[in-house]
Amino acid sequence: MLRVICVLVLVGLAASKTAPPVGGTELRHSRDTRALFRRNVCSSEDPAPLGRVDTTERLRQLRERMVEANVSAYIITSQDEHQSEYVSSHDQRRAYISGFSGSAGDAVVTLHSAALWTDSRYYLQAENQLDCNWLLMKSGFKEVPKIEEWLAMQLPSGDVISADPKIIPYTDWILWDEYFTKRNLRLEPLYDNLVDMIWGAAEGRPPYPSDPIFVLDTKYTGLSWQDKISAVRQTMAEKGFNVLVLTALDEIAWLFNLRGSDVPFTPVFQSYAVVEMSGATLYLSPGKSTPQVEEHLNAHSSNMDDSVRIKNYTDIWNDLAELKDDAVRVWLPYPFSYARGVSYLVYKQIPIGKTGFATSPVLLMKDVKNDVEAVGMHNAHVRDAVALCQLLQMLETGVAAGEIWDELAVVEKLKQLRIKQALSLGPSFGTISAFGPNAALPHYEPEPVTNRVIDDTSLFMLDSGGQYLDGTTDVTRTIHLGTPTEAQREIYTSLLMGCIDIVSTTFPEGQTLQTMEILIRRPLFSLGLNYGHGSTHGIGSCLAVHEAFNTTYHINFFGSQEPGYYQDNEFGIRLENIVTVVQANTTLGTDPNYLTFKPVTLVPYEHNLINPDIMSKTQIKWLNDYHTMVREVVGEEMLRQGLNETYLWLLYKTQPILL
Repeated sequence: MLRVICVLVLVGLAASKTAPPVGGTELRHSRDTRALFRRNVCSSEDPAPLGRVDTTERLRQLRERMVEANVSAYIITSQDEHQSEYVSSHDQRRAYISGFSGSAGDAVVTLHSAALWTDSRYYLQAENQLDCNWLLMKSGFKEVPKIEEWLAMQLPSGDVISADPKIIPYTDWILWDEYFTKRNLRLEPLYDNLVDMIWGAAEGRPPYPSDPIFVLDTKYTGLSWQDKISAVRQTMAEKGFNVLVLTALDEIAWLFNLRGSDVPFTPVFQSYAVVEMSGATLYLSPGKSTPQVEEHLNAHSSNMDDSVRIKNYTDIWNDLAELKDDAVRVWLPYPFSYARGVSYLVYKQIPIGKTGFATSPVLLMKDVKNDVEAVGMHNAHVRDAVALCQLLQMLETGVAAGEIWDELAVVEKLKQLRIKQALSLGPSFGTISAFGPNAALPHYEPEPVTNRVIDDTSLFMLDSGGQYLDGTTDVTRTIHLGTPTEAQREIYTSLLMGCIDIVSTTFPEGQTLQTMEILIRRPLFSLGLNYGHGSTHGIGSCLAVHEAFNTTYHINFFGSQEPGYYQDNEFGIRLENIVTVVQANTTLGTDPNYLTFKPVTLVPYEHNLINPDIMSKTQIKWLNDYHTMVREVVGEEMLRQGLNETYLWLLYKTQPILL
């Protein structure tokens, strides 16, 4: 009977830890130190967790290609050519080779072993999905080796490590190359992706979407693409660049006021762009452009300053290599927040000495919503709140009446309700619909094999969002359709108190999340509890739900505030609002540079999970005022849409807490 050794690196939160196993050697540790790993023996007779994928044959085929290419290790990251967070199903190479479907994670395959690195949001998911060919490396703990450290311990001197240079960010490649060179290992690019060689149509690899791109009207964007490019060129001139290369899909879509459907949940399209001081070029796959797009871009105009040339997607490589003029200085975007910069191949294609790195000017412009975008974001969130309240009302009344609701039913019903709202383009990310133990996985998405029935015995966490022509939404609410425990109420209320404390604070301009995050975590800290994910992210306008931003809060910033707590194999609680930054009304000072937050998400909190006894009067007043605003603003839209039954539910859910 074939047995495969499965090693899962189980890094706990203990104060003292030992290093993970290296090279298959079991480490010894002192009696007062908890082991960081367990060794399981797997066979065809062992019951596999639901959702696990057998990767044995895939790894065998990949290793055959590695031997042919004289490669001892191959690195497969989650990104596409544009270092996107969410990628087309056609580009989900790491998920294919490993079986792990989380959005964050990197895989490394050697001729004798395979390992996957992911962060705390996905530890439990990875343990369930990885089969026994894989080591799970829990990123975030100093005892867990980084990719380059692990490979240096695995491989003998002189071995070759490789990856696809179109996918690996330039900064990662350079750091790896320096590290490996010092240890007499070689990092060499392979321009033919090895996973692509074994993952063909016969293996179920989906093609890229064929839908054409479309123009987003200035009534939603607020600025024409000509205005945006003019501002970009001004910044280029100030910094001494005359060519800007853009590879981030959301930056390209925003700059040219175009949208598409090549990537799940994010209305962007496969493309590259080059902006010069006179003229610009947009590189698209065949069939993506339309006469409307060409007219929008003045693509056939002889006036280069007021037109954008459209060329084939792959022409970018030859065009970059041709930037040889002595006067050319090329701006390559540097990694920043959620933006990961350009690929190594983009850098290598440009002649030596022509490049300079800085944060993309488009990223910084896009981060500050203009007044039209800001109004659109507010409007989109009101309509989105109507759809979410409809869903919560249906779920609550349905379960009470004995109807059978499960996680997947919630996903489908919410999608239908959002689509009915004006200007809807569908969900902004995969809906996290998680009941009971499934909610302990922060980024869990239900599948038929993991789908749970929702009843009144535990907590239900729903993290979802919508894409609209005038905005993007992201909201999380946790409910209990029965009687929660006192501990659950205390945790929920502490998370709510953290949301209230940070959203209601006044601060001078220039503050960042890092300087204020204690406000959102403090109530949970007081319980001796914490969470492993971030507390905020930027959000786009009809763009990426996770948007890079300059980390400094400023007027018309839009982003999330989202604390959570997750009890392994029992439950999870998360609350999330999108907020914006506005000028504060200070009582004494007249300095206009004092700011505060304003809620953009308008969805009621779960009253049976709130323990007002542990809240201050100031916090209760804020909550009552918030619910009054929800009732007035969202209630008016419900009545306009004729949703009287949902409106009555909203009145009940927004009743004030007596002080």
